[in-house]
Amino acid sequence: MPNTKGTSKPVTVKKRKVTMSSPTYWQEACSELMKQDRILRKLIPKYGEGILGSRGDAFTTLARSIVGQQISVAAAQSVWNRTLETLGHEVTPAQVLKTKQDALRASGLSMRKVEYIRDLADHFHHGRLQTDQWAKMDDEALIKELSSIRGIGRWTAEMFLIFNLMRPNVLP
Repeated sequence: MPNTKGTSKPVTVKKRKVTMSSPTYWQEACSELMKQDRILRKLIPKYGEGILGSRGDAFTTLARSIVGQQISVAAAQSVWNRTLETLGHEVTPAQVLKTKQDALRASGLSMRKVEYIRDLADHFHHGRLQTDQWAKMDDEALIKELSSIRGIGRWTAEMFLIFNLMRPNVLP
């Protein structure tokens, strides 16, 4: 597995600066894409300040993915914000499991999504995932493991590989 830490860039998030690191392959990937595609050849220099950065801890990334399934980005953000409030801004497996299903439903989640997020929390809480091995696992093995969680299919697992683990050469 290639080292995914690379160049850092300061980013302002809610009036505070944080540093996001792009993966080591980022510049090489941009160069290769510009060589291979005439449209990207124009777009990458125009928007060259953009970098790929991890989206946070694994549990939160996957929970957010479930919340956002099958709804618009704006609706997903609204439901996520209400879910955060319901959870007391503590997005952990234990907090999800101790929060009543009705409270999660009241935040805008469908019953099915409540079931999915609780199954995700249960997998993390009871150690049924090999999270300490994820960095070393190949893509297919990790997709298989993530797909064992209700509500997470191949596409969501591949998006996780890209936006959480910053894996190269994943094309959902």
